[in-house]
Amino acid sequence: MKKRIIFVNLHGNEFLVKTINKIIFKQSVAIKHKYLLDYLLCKEDIEVCTFLNDKSMSISYTHAGVFPKWMAKLEHKYILKKNGIPLNKVTILTDESQIRKDDILIIYNFYANQYEFKQRPDCLIAVCHIHFNTSNAERMKAIEPDVLYNEANFQHGSKIYNEFYSWFKKDFIVIPFVYANRFIPKCDFKDRKNKCFSTGTITYMHNITPYYGDPCAQPARKQIVTHKEELKEYVDCYNSDYLEDTEKNKSKRNNFISRLYNNIYSKLFSGRQTKYYSFDMVEKFNEYKMCLIGEEIMQIPGIGFVEGMASGCAYIGQTIGYYEDYGLKEGVHYIGYDGTIEDLKRKISYYQKPENQEELERIAKTGCEFVRENFCGNKVAEMLMNKIMKEQQELAK
Repeated sequence: MKKRIIFVNLHGNEFLVKTINKIIFKQSVAIKHKYLLDYLLCKEDIEVCTFLNDKSMSISYTHAGVFPKWMAKLEHKYILKKNGIPLNKVTILTDESQIRKDDILIIYNFYANQYEFKQRPDCLIAVCHIHFNTSNAERMKAIEPDVLYNEANFQHGSKIYNEFYSWFKKDFIVIPFVYANRFIPKCDFKDRKNKCFSTGTITYMHNITPYYGDPCAQPARKQIVTHKEELKEYVDCYNSDYLEDTEKNKSKRNNFISRLYNNIYSKLFSGRQTKYYSFDMVEKFNEYKMCLIGEEIMQIPGIGFVEGMASGCAYIGQTIGYYEDYGLKEGVHYIGYDGTIEDLKRKISYYQKPENQEELERIAKTGCEFVRENFCGNKVAEMLMNKIMKEQQELAK
């Protein structure tokens, strides 16, 4: 019998598929865990399932419970078709009694509706902790997960983790980000600009303000934008605010029609980042010898650091332990700095000197090789599933 891996409301999970909201509203999309779904769909000994619960209509989670289950099935089929997944590759489950003891159930903490169960399923439950959503902390605790996994180890001392998730006593499974296949070195290192390319989206999460004093989730990126002129000898800044298009197009009038327009516009165009997506990221990485993707305040590096390294850039990152969790070493695979503008200028200036070009190229080459060997989709997916299955075996003893 095949091992069953069950995702909750797969069709509405933007980390695995391009969802209906992204399709209709043409929002920017980064399907960060598509590699995991692709890996599982290709395994002959794995049966991929989706459990459609009572709140499975993804277009409106708030009112999802009022829609009949057959509408969710239609949405599921539509999304699979739009994502190029054959319908017979994913088994639909609609009743909790269909979940078996030897199944592995995967929940994404980002979505409150994924916790909608009448009682805890009697199987191994793994929760993907990608993106903090503190409003779901009690839901997660109530479902008693057996595994938590993420691209960063929040147990290092995150303020929000200590407040909401310290009840989880097992070790996190830490998985690296995975680069898309298009990110490759395309030109000789010596032919690149001897500067640093800075990129990454700036977003705001008001639920983190009580813990960090500011809603900005990527202050390291905002810092680059703020000091853009001061850094122009060292850094070319291409960072972007997630809501740049929404803010730019807001009407200055404060009447009913304007407010209605702004509300509709924000639904249609927030997150499109037209300026941010106006250039080819692979080509841009290949223009520069160094790159910088400012980390998130909640102890999460940005996925762009993997993409930049896979494209042959020498990556510059903060020396606070994030990258060592993936096996990277400062001075070997990446250039470390202490997070200040002063130290950033010092480090870039050092590596811009002609006598340090050989060292810079060595770091870029070593980092690129490490990432390309260890941060590829199949390898990361296999590692994650092996660890989850090992935990299942331990629980069965």
